Amino acid sequence: MNQQVQILDGYVFSESKKALKIELVAAGQMLCCYLQGAEEKGLIDLYTLYQFEIEELIEQQVERDNINEQGELWLTVDMLNI
Repeated sequence: MNQQVQILDGYVFSESKKALKIELVAAGQMLCCYLQGAEEKGLIDLYTLYQFEIEELIEQQVERDNINEQGELWLTVDMLNI
């Protein structure tokens, strides 16, 4: 695991964003990753089954600097390739 990106334990479903919120620290900065593309239960089940694959994708996206102006990284279920 890249020590520049640390993904915090747990997640929260954001009703307002209709996405699973995963918090992380990258280069000392607190960021939020949102996973969207399914209903709440589907996203939770997906994260439970594929947590490490999702975390790898988060790391890749951070390294590519795919973070918006609000310090958010957005992923879709389709990006997972699982």
